[in-house]
Amino acid sequence: MHSSGKRAIVRFLNAYGLKEYYMVLKYYKLYGKRTRAPMLISVVDERRKTKGLTDRFKGIVSVYALAKAQGVPFRCIFNHPMELTGFLVPNAYDWIPKPGELSESVWDIRFRIMSKQPPLSRLTKLFPLKKQVYIYAKVDYLDKINKKYNTSYQWGTLFNELFKPTSVLEERLQVHLSEIGNTNYIASVFRFQALLGDFKEYHFKPLPAAEQQQLLERNLRALRQITEQSKVPVLVTSDSATFLSAVSSLANVYVIPGKVVHIDNVADAENEVYMKSFLDFLMLSRAQHIYSIGTANMYRTDFPAYAAKINNIPFERILVE
Repeated sequence: MHSSGKRAIVRFLNAYGLKEYYMVLKYYKLYGKRTRAPMLISVVDERRKTKGLTDRFKGIVSVYALAKAQGVPFRCIFNHPMELTGFLVPNAYDWIPKPGELSESVWDIRFRIMSKQPPLSRLTKLFPLKKQVYIYAKVDYLDKINKKYNTSYQWGTLFNELFKPTSVLEERLQVHLSEIGNTNYIASVFRFQALLGDFKEYHFKPLPAAEQQQLLERNLRALRQITEQSKVPVLVTSDSATFLSAVSSLANVYVIPGKVVHIDNVADAENEVYMKSFLDFLMLSRAQHIYSIGTANMYRTDFPAYAAKINNIPFERILVE
């Protein structure tokens, strides 16, 4: 087929919302037979926007669980805004595609875009699997998978089967664990988004200066209640550099140094820019207890909830009045 004919088909499919077929035609070749083994491939790349790190992990673990339940190969491509392998590498299951394993032919490939919480049936009806299916997912389907297949997969168990820190990340973790007192600490998490004016994030707007100060003080009071009652150090993580600066001088508080970024807002940076997100996530996962603290107008983040799932530690939300 001539390139002009292919472009016409692409325009038609895109115009009628058939983006999954559009992506196959745009990125793969119109020749050849099925030459590669069917498999599920979880994808995080520049072709589709995701949100935060937690949503990316939700999708990856869900697709892995489905592949495991069906007994089919699983692979993961995570190269945007950074290469995941700069921070996490395979542990018990090798999810990195091997050379020559992935097809380049449109006849071998399908896409599934799992956005806005579509039903799990969009994936389960693919079986028995006949093609390589690239899945963009940012939803946790684990409970639905367990119910459908009568399995009892645990999110943290699956995460740990897939991932372990790189030697560089593990060395950094050990430094902070040593400084805070190894596993003898609790954690508090504060997610402000743009409310304190630290950075732009999606469509969220900063509060007026006076309201920013009020919000800061309310959360500081909530944190002091925890630190004064705790007999162990309190790890504090936040998306706000302003808040972290305010708490860093408090007694019994530990803050991981580093620039705070949202990974969707920083692309093609050095690994050090993204390092704090992974340090925060895994340090939270090794705490004794995690509290997610915030007011009604602050974001109800899943970041600490899923960090707690990694090692099945207690998690609690505290609403600041």
